[in-house]
Amino acid sequence: MKNLNVAIPTPFHEDESLYLDGFKPIVEYLAENGIDSLLVSATTGEQNSMSIEERIHIIDFFNQQDFKNVELMFGVSATTTKNAITLIERLEDSVFDSILIQFPPYIQPTQEQAMSYINELLEQTSKNIVLYNNPSRTGFELSADSFQTLINQKHATLVGMKEESDVRRHKNTTLPDDFIMFAGGDVNITEKILNGCNGLSSMVGNVYPKEIQKFFTDLVAKKPVNLQKINKLIDKVTRGHAVVNIKNHYNALGIKVGSCRSPIR
Repeated sequence: MKNLNVAIPTPFHEDESLYLDGFKPIVEYLAENGIDSLLVSATTGEQNSMSIEERIHIIDFFNQQDFKNVELMFGVSATTTKNAITLIERLEDSVFDSILIQFPPYIQPTQEQAMSYINELLEQTSKNIVLYNNPSRTGFELSADSFQTLINQKHATLVGMKEESDVRRHKNTTLPDDFIMFAGGDVNITEKILNGCNGLSSMVGNVYPKEIQKFFTDLVAKKPVNLQKINKLIDKVTRGHAVVNIKNHYNALGIKVGSCRSPIR
């Protein structure tokens, strides 16, 4: 699994219905600009605005494409285990290389319930799994102790964590050698890498793919970086609503992605 991915938006028609053909120019544009790993249907992809059926349509669309040399990850988020399993079962024989599992939004499970949820989903697939801890959006935060328990269970397919919370919580966690701790988003990326992240799931890479890739590569390699320059680029994309800014960027390039689904359009 690659240490840098770009989380892409979901294209919609003006009536907010899916515009599946809009994915192809996004993938091609990013591939042409050096991005070889993409995250589909996650926060940037407005996954929680979509029905399970719409997300299945996206999976089926990608199955019909021939995106060579591009690693694909699909985001799974659902308020019920049944719906999450429906998506994971559809992904099992798909072109997607890995699955990002977000904890159920809004319902705030206990730590025990959350671990049971993850264990049940892990049993449904042979795909590589990355956990997604995003408490500001879901209302739930996986504790460091719960995370260590999941790691100790030695799931062969559990290969990463996308961490939107403070990565310093995991400084005493014993991780497998090839485990990737993805920084969730580009804001404060330097601090996140210094505090233990060795990966990045980027939104800003949609707008500045070459710049983000070089910055991340240099940062991990501990080479000199221009923090002032990169922070200005990150601020341009994340100021206001990042997904709106990203979609405006693609539309301005002539890559039709439509607007976001209301109320954030």
